[in-house]
Amino acid sequence: MKSTLFIITFSALFLAACATPDKHNTSIQPQRIIEAVNSKYPAERINLIYIGSPEGCLAPKLAVKEVEKGIDAGKVTAIEAALMIKTSTVIISGVNDALNAATLSKALTNNKQKIAGAKVIYVGGNKSHNSLSQLASEANVSIEFMELPG
Repeated sequence: MKSTLFIITFSALFLAACATPDKHNTSIQPQRIIEAVNSKYPAERINLIYIGSPEGCLAPKLAVKEVEKGIDAGKVTAIEAALMIKTSTVIISGVNDALNAATLSKALTNNKQKIAGAKVIYVGGNKSHNSLSQLASEANVSIEFMELPG
């Protein structure tokens, strides 16, 4: 009986923790990111790849693992394709910094020869700046970091 009560209590607490409001900053719209980059580089052609993130307490972390293992490669492929063209600056941003960084990291480690010479602007948090800078340098890709606007 006590174990059943414990399981019910634990399940209720776990579900309550997962139901807490998502802390994603969704007030930053992609258009504001484009405007911020255009104000700094008005003459450059830019392409924004905005990475969405699943909601919940575990889903964003699982999405990062899927990207790192190559299971979810949709946005990775989009970034690689944009970097291979080299006619515009590619802006990477999105809802979840960990997922954004994992996705860009994966793109920078795939097809290094084909993306060499490209330019990326990473708009978001600064936790992953060092690792992204290292990967970009190894891939011969120019990378710049910008804070989220507004």
